[in-house]
Amino acid sequence: MGKVDTKALKLTAIAATMLDGFVPTTWTPLPPLDAGVRVLLGDDDQQLVASAQTRLDRSADIGSAAEAGRIYETLYPHADFTWPRLRAITEVDSDYFDTATPTTVTLADPLPGAPLGDVPIADTARASSFAQALATLHSAAPEPVSDAGFPVEDPSRSQFLILERLDQAASTGRVPSSLLQHWEEEFEKVALWHFLATPIHGSLDETSVYTDQERVLALAEIGRLRVADPAIDLAAASALIDPAALPTFYEEYRNSRPRADEHVISRAELLAEFAVLDWLLEAVDSGDETAVDDAAALLTSFDEVLFGSASDGPAPAHGPATDSASGPVDEADDAATRGSASATAAAGADAPDVEAAITETETSDVFIPRAQPTVTSSEDDSEFDSEPGSQVRTEPTRDSDDPDVGDDTGSSR
Repeated sequence: MGKVDTKALKLTAIAATMLDGFVPTTWTPLPPLDAGVRVLLGDDDQQLVASAQTRLDRSADIGSAAEAGRIYETLYPHADFTWPRLRAITEVDSDYFDTATPTTVTLADPLPGAPLGDVPIADTARASSFAQALATLHSAAPEPVSDAGFPVEDPSRSQFLILERLDQAASTGRVPSSLLQHWEEEFEKVALWHFLATPIHGSLDETSVYTDQERVLALAEIGRLRVADPAIDLAAASALIDPAALPTFYEEYRNSRPRADEHVISRAELLAEFAVLDWLLEAVDSGDETAVDDAAALLTSFDEVLFGSASDGPAPAHGPATDSASGPVDEADDAATRGSASATAAAGADAPDVEAAITETETSDVFIPRAQPTVTSSEDDSEFDSEPGSQVRTEPTRDSDDPDVGDDTGSSR
């Protein structure tokens, strides 16, 4: 018999005290995504998602997410997508979940659909819906966001930060000289930076975009809301879309936001290319030589895709770049098809294993059992299995032969 997932039990116990009138009688562990521990709780009237943010980047604090949610309500009252609506927030001591710092626990309404996961959007319907959602997001007035104290990055600041990162990358000696020249020439073009900063999501990834089979339903992880270059969101989105669907995505964005600046797509493609350079800088900062070599190899592959035969090579500060293997070459070839080789590579480097079929809301074609898991999970993290299709079940798979597992009676334990 397996061990009870004590972290999920602790989270359930905390959540049961957070909201007046909410006395959960059912609980179902959910995949952690980036949160750490997540549980779907329900009583006779409603279901809520409790999350213990044991893995969250503290720089995007929950207070910011709560304030961002309030601003979203003001800016997008008629949007075709939704976002997290926090119902309660509390903080527990670090020893409660064995974390280095105190843990923030949230209670929120479930989001419709399921996280995108590691399967890119390949159909034009969802690509168009994603574009429409971002066009709506970027069309709002920036004043409520800036007045609330969220960061504001004007075009000159955005250009400065990019050129600064380019200088840092050049100093490593691991970037092919033709790539450096290409990016310097492109990012120094004055016309490229003639745009008005807009509200942006700022943290789009495979865990923050919720979809069904037809459209984007919700955007999560909204705590990095800010006023900045809308191309930042488009570049991040491009890493989540199959290359064949990217033209549809960009065309729909243009049609849905006709007042967008004429260079927004060009900047998005350049920023997507730039993602692998950021990966190199992160590897250098961490001191991980293997990661540095991998990033340098991918940059070399990307350079060969863009400029044909091998170029002059990187600056000699740390010796020549490692010859690229067939894997990085293939990744660069695929990304070049959509003008953003590095986006796919960087996105895949540290992407969590997401169960995209698991959802947080009951809908007409998705079912979440009200089962009470007993002894199926390990002490730290549960493993989950889900079947895509009309009957999606959220339940643990570890020790699934145990007769106590999969109790669908709905009784509490």
